[in-house]
Amino acid sequence: MYRVGVDLGGTNIAVGVIDKDLNIIGRAKLKTNVPRPAEEIFSDIATAVLTAVDNAGVKLEDVLSVGVGTPGSVNKTNGMIEFANNLDFNKVPAKQMLEEKIGRPVYLDNDAN
Repeated sequence: MYRVGVDLGGTNIAVGVIDKDLNIIGRAKLKTNVPRPAEEIFSDIATAVLTAVDNAGVKLEDVLSVGVGTPGSVNKTNGMIEFANNLDFNKVPAKQMLEEKIGRPVYLDNDAN
Protein backbone atom coordinates (compact mmCIF):
# COMPACT_ATOMS: atom_id res chain seq x y z
CA MET A 1 0.00 0.00 0.00
CA TYR A 2 1.07 3.56 -0.72
CA ARG A 3 0.42 7.09 0.45
CA VAL A 4 0.49 10.39 -1.42
CA GLY A 5 1.64 13.76 -0.12
CA VAL A 6 0.65 17.06 -1.70
CA ASP A 7 2.40 20.37 -1.06
CA LEU A 8 -0.03 23.08 -2.17
CA GLY A 9 1.74 26.41 -2.44
CA GLY A 10 1.10 29.75 -4.03
CA THR A 11 3.64 28.99 -6.76
CA ASN A 12 3.67 25.20 -7.20
CA ILE A 13 1.75 22.02 -6.50
CA ALA A 14 4.24 19.26 -5.67
CA VAL A 15 3.14 15.64 -5.22
CA GLY A 16 5.01 12.57 -4.04
CA VAL A 17 4.06 8.92 -3.67
CA ILE A 18 5.72 6.92 -0.90
CA ASP A 19 5.93 3.20 -0.28
CA LYS A 20 5.71 1.37 3.07
CA ASP A 21 9.40 2.07 3.72
CA LEU A 22 8.85 5.82 3.15
CA ASN A 23 10.76 5.84 -0.13
CA ILE A 24 9.55 8.37 -2.69
CA ILE A 25 8.64 6.28 -5.72
CA GLY A 26 6.72 8.78 -7.87
CA ARG A 27 6.49 12.55 -8.28
CA ALA A 28 4.60 15.25 -10.16
CA LYS A 29 4.72 19.04 -10.14
CA LEU A 30 2.52 21.75 -11.64
CA LYS A 31 2.33 25.53 -11.37
CA THR A 32 -0.48 26.72 -9.10
CA ASN A 33 -1.19 29.70 -11.36
CA VAL A 34 -2.98 31.84 -8.79
CA PRO A 35 -5.22 33.71 -8.70
CA ARG A 36 -7.92 31.46 -10.09
CA PRO A 37 -10.90 29.53 -8.71
CA ALA A 38 -10.27 26.85 -6.09
CA GLU A 39 -12.14 24.30 -8.22
CA GLU A 40 -9.55 24.71 -10.99
CA ILE A 41 -6.66 24.42 -8.55
CA PHE A 42 -8.10 21.23 -7.04
CA SER A 43 -8.65 19.79 -10.51
CA ASP A 44 -4.93 20.36 -11.11
CA ILE A 45 -4.09 18.76 -7.76
CA ALA A 46 -6.11 15.70 -8.79
CA THR A 47 -4.25 15.60 -12.11
CA ALA A 48 -0.90 15.85 -10.32
CA VAL A 49 -1.88 13.06 -7.90
CA LEU A 50 -2.88 10.78 -10.79
CA THR A 51 0.35 11.63 -12.64
CA ALA A 52 2.52 10.89 -9.59
CA VAL A 53 0.71 7.59 -8.99
CA ASP A 54 1.22 6.66 -12.64
CA ASN A 55 4.89 7.68 -12.44
CA ALA A 56 5.24 5.41 -9.40
CA GLY A 57 3.88 2.50 -11.41
CA VAL A 58 1.11 1.77 -8.92
CA LYS A 59 -2.68 1.85 -9.04
CA LEU A 60 -4.77 4.56 -7.41
CA GLU A 61 -6.74 1.80 -5.66
CA ASP A 62 -3.51 0.87 -3.83
CA VAL A 63 -3.18 4.37 -2.33
CA LEU A 64 -4.40 4.37 1.28
CA SER A 65 -4.72 8.13 1.62
CA VAL A 66 -3.66 11.54 0.37
CA GLY A 67 -2.31 14.20 2.71
CA VAL A 68 -2.41 17.84 1.68
CA GLY A 69 -0.28 20.55 3.26
CA THR A 70 -1.67 23.98 2.47
CA PRO A 71 -0.99 27.53 3.53
CA GLY A 72 -3.58 29.33 5.59
CA SER A 73 -6.04 28.49 8.33
CA VAL A 74 -7.20 24.90 8.12
CA ASN A 75 -10.08 23.17 9.87
CA LYS A 76 -8.78 19.59 10.00
CA THR A 77 -12.10 18.28 11.32
CA ASN A 78 -14.14 19.22 8.27
CA GLY A 79 -11.31 19.58 5.74
CA MET A 80 -12.01 23.24 5.06
CA ILE A 81 -9.39 25.82 4.15
CA GLU A 82 -10.91 28.66 6.15
CA PHE A 83 -8.62 31.34 4.71
CA ALA A 84 -5.43 31.39 2.65
CA ASN A 85 -4.42 34.86 1.54
CA ASN A 86 -1.80 33.82 -1.03
CA LEU A 87 -4.26 31.43 -2.72
CA ASP A 88 -7.21 33.82 -2.43
CA PHE A 89 -9.16 31.06 -0.63
CA ASN A 90 -12.01 31.73 1.75
CA LYS A 91 -13.99 28.75 3.11
CA VAL A 92 -12.84 26.24 0.48
CA PRO A 93 -14.07 22.64 1.09
CA ALA A 94 -10.71 21.21 0.01
CA LYS A 95 -11.09 17.70 1.46
CA GLN A 96 -14.49 17.20 -0.16
CA MET A 97 -13.41 18.58 -3.54
CA LEU A 98 -10.31 16.39 -3.77
CA GLU A 99 -12.02 13.23 -2.47
CA GLU A 100 -14.72 13.64 -5.12
CA LYS A 101 -12.06 13.91 -7.83
CA ILE A 102 -9.77 11.02 -6.82
CA GLY A 103 -11.96 8.71 -4.71
CA ARG A 104 -9.37 8.28 -1.93
CA PRO A 105 -9.42 9.54 1.68
CA VAL A 106 -7.88 13.01 2.01
CA TYR A 107 -6.34 14.60 5.10
CA LEU A 108 -5.67 18.31 5.26
CA ASP A 109 -3.35 20.36 7.45
CA ASN A 110 -1.48 23.65 7.46
CA ASP A 111 1.77 23.26 5.54
CA ALA A 112 3.83 24.41 8.55
CA ASN A 113 2.68 21.32 10.45
